[in-house]
Amino acid sequence: MIELRNVTMSYGQDSAEPVLRDMNLQVDRGELVLLCGESSCGKTSLLRLLNGVARYFFDARISGEVLLDSQPIINAEAHDIAQTVGSVFQNPKSQFFTLDVTSELAFGCENLGVEPARIEQRIAEVAREFSMEDLVRRQLVELSGGQKQKVACAAVAAMQPHVLLLDEPSSNLDMAAIGELREIVARWKQQGRTVMVAEHRLYYLADLVDRVVYMDRGRIGREFTGEQFRSLNDHDLQELGLRSTHPVPEPVGAPATGAGEVVGEVVSEVVVDSFAFRYPKAPRLAMDIEHLVLPEAQVIGVVGRNGAGKTTFVRSLTGLEPRSRGALRLAGAELSRPKQRLRHSYLVMQDVNHQLFGESVDADVAIGADAGGERQKAHITEVLAALNLEDKRERHPMSLSGGERQRVAIASALVCGREVIVFDEPTSGLDLRHMKQVALQLEDLARQGRTVLVVTHDVELLAECCDFLLLIDEGEVAIAEPCDGDVLRRAVKFLAGDGSEALESPR
Repeated sequence: MIELRNVTMSYGQDSAEPVLRDMNLQVDRGELVLLCGESSCGKTSLLRLLNGVARYFFDARISGEVLLDSQPIINAEAHDIAQTVGSVFQNPKSQFFTLDVTSELAFGCENLGVEPARIEQRIAEVAREFSMEDLVRRQLVELSGGQKQKVACAAVAAMQPHVLLLDEPSSNLDMAAIGELREIVARWKQQGRTVMVAEHRLYYLADLVDRVVYMDRGRIGREFTGEQFRSLNDHDLQELGLRSTHPVPEPVGAPATGAGEVVGEVVSEVVVDSFAFRYPKAPRLAMDIEHLVLPEAQVIGVVGRNGAGKTTFVRSLTGLEPRSRGALRLAGAELSRPKQRLRHSYLVMQDVNHQLFGESVDADVAIGADAGGERQKAHITEVLAALNLEDKRERHPMSLSGGERQRVAIASALVCGREVIVFDEPTSGLDLRHMKQVALQLEDLARQGRTVLVVTHDVELLAECCDFLLLIDEGEVAIAEPCDGDVLRRAVKFLAGDGSEALESPR
């Protein structure tokens, strides 16, 4: 059992604003509890408190009592807590300590002093339990995001903790991998383990949870039983700032006119011809697109399973992959060389830490901006305000939360002035309100005449703002159609693993 009594916590100095305030919470053994709420509401801080990370790595100052099986743990040693509490982080790479799967599965057990023979037995058990026998001899760098998350869950399970804490575990997963994650959580619940999950995506857990704790500015705002939570409709959830519990929300508006719309005497389309790419020593092409017409000045969702070729496509489109072949026709110009495409496009990466270089948010956003004096400064101010970053202009980007860093990278793209802008998972880890803000910014870019491509697993973002849907499978185009409800449902059915017949249009 977990119990918090009048707990207040802050990071760093005594004068720091508390991240948890006067919290009282009890979680029974075997209970599955969902922690939800807007970004910065305290979900992650609560998990850090329970696994000891807050005190050991974030210099947290804690008052009140935190009990685990009736024993106080605020001042407990980290290795003592780890014998009972296991954690799965948002980014599985941040908790890997080895290079291959087998070593990673053994690592936690070795630190707990488990006998070698017993470790081998546990590795075999979790490999069967997680249906990952084919992964145990592979290198971690070879795995997809979903496979890495599975390894992270299995490595924690091998330590056999009674309590499992998951911090936004679905944020970087495709729909098939989220389905596997759901099965893992359901299995833990069946085994009688106590599970707490902090999440923005709610649909895959809605029918499993025993209780939902809604957090608001470091406090528990409301609590729901599982049945009460499942009775909430989308309007109720949006009032709380929460995402939908439906796997496929209805698109917000009708899609814009499809590719090839004639404006005056100019055909407003982006044409991809003979795009091909093969990785060294690979037996087949990773991308093979003979001819593709995309609408200009629209928001285009780019979807596909992990490893389907989405990233290869957008890297080739933006000129970041110098070995790719093919040509891009944009605004009447043919851009056949990657360096030409680089001058007309901008990519916001999935891991935005790779493209944050400035000493402050202001400096970072200004790096890619066109020179424009006061007008450009005003534009930057407007963009930062729209993304709720204006009060963080002087902060170092790496001091921000993951969601805030994501918004800094998005701000850079919004002020860069390029014709084609590609976003790779721009809403990873974002709550409903910030997802909608990103959607509005994407739509605004399209209204300004930019062609916006969004590589995403976030179906709610697709429903919110995408005009056109491009589904890539095994390096080829499977769907390229205006994004209405029918197209979205077909794509989601396929991405969830229901077979290629889902790609067939009923029209």
